Amino acid sequence: MIDNKTSKLFRGLAILMVIGSHYAGWMYAEPFSETWKNWVSSWGVYGVDIFFLLSGYGLVKAYEKRGIDRRFVLRRFLNSYIPYILIVGFFSLVLDRSIDCWEAVWKLFIGFDFWFMSILFAFYIMFMVFYRIGYFKELLLTAAVIGFSYWLYTRQFADFWFLSNAAFLIGVYAASLEKKFGGKVKEIMIKSNFSLIAFGAMIICAFWHVFSGELNSHICASIMFTLMALGLCVQFKAEGFVLPTIGRFSLYIYLIHSRLFWIVAGKLSEMSYFKMSVIAGIITLAVGCLVGFVFEFCLGKIGKLVK
Repeated sequence: MIDNKTSKLFRGLAILMVIGSHYAGWMYAEPFSETWKNWVSSWGVYGVDIFFLLSGYGLVKAYEKRGIDRRFVLRRFLNSYIPYILIVGFFSLVLDRSIDCWEAVWKLFIGFDFWFMSILFAFYIMFMVFYRIGYFKELLLTAAVIGFSYWLYTRQFADFWFLSNAAFLIGVYAASLEKKFGGKVKEIMIKSNFSLIAFGAMIICAFWHVFSGELNSHICASIMFTLMALGLCVQFKAEGFVLPTIGRFSLYIYLIHSRLFWIVAGKLSEMSYFKMSVIAGIITLAVGCLVGFVFEFCLGKIGKLVK
């Protein structure tokens, strides 16, 4: 239903949304209106929706091929956790020298300062545990994700820690329905204008959130956006090279983009914010793709040795 290249293209779009939201949030000058700044800053949540949607979908498709075996676990470990530990560990230990206590070590290992990684690792663990059990796996996973999200809420974590968590479950159920009903799911989604309906519902929820400010309205808008993104992923087939390549290395771009932004900001502080951001973005995409290529090559060799 969602082919590999299409998944990469939407991941590429998602990381651009995340970078754009962070750049707007870090804006130290006001060349644009506050409304524009706040709007662009909101893109990050929806970018994460896409990532979690495709992660849930991809996990189920991988599970269907060979179950939860050693290779399944190893691939998640090598493709996500090891790049995170090596890149962020380098920043923390060598450049920032911020690892000065056991609490800092613990936060590094669980991805606390990169909240997206913390949530993703939690989803991976829950998925592997319940799908390894096999019985009532979707139901148990759903209960676990909801319970985990509620725990984050009660512990007063920032709302972005749990706003996009439903997107992961939507991806899981989309892949499960595809396995059960085959191409009928895709056919129904296309004929019913599923993405257009979800878009309309998202607009309603977005206005609800703007005028009420309620958390529930923001969660509903995020869910509707995820459903719209799912419909678009199903309906369109990816073309081109740039966005799929950016999506392929989106993890590495995410891990280094904040560091490179502030380096560029320090070097080009005399420039306008817009020009500096464009340069920082181009450098981030280029370096992220290069780092990702090197990591994929090296970790691929390690994977072949230990499988």
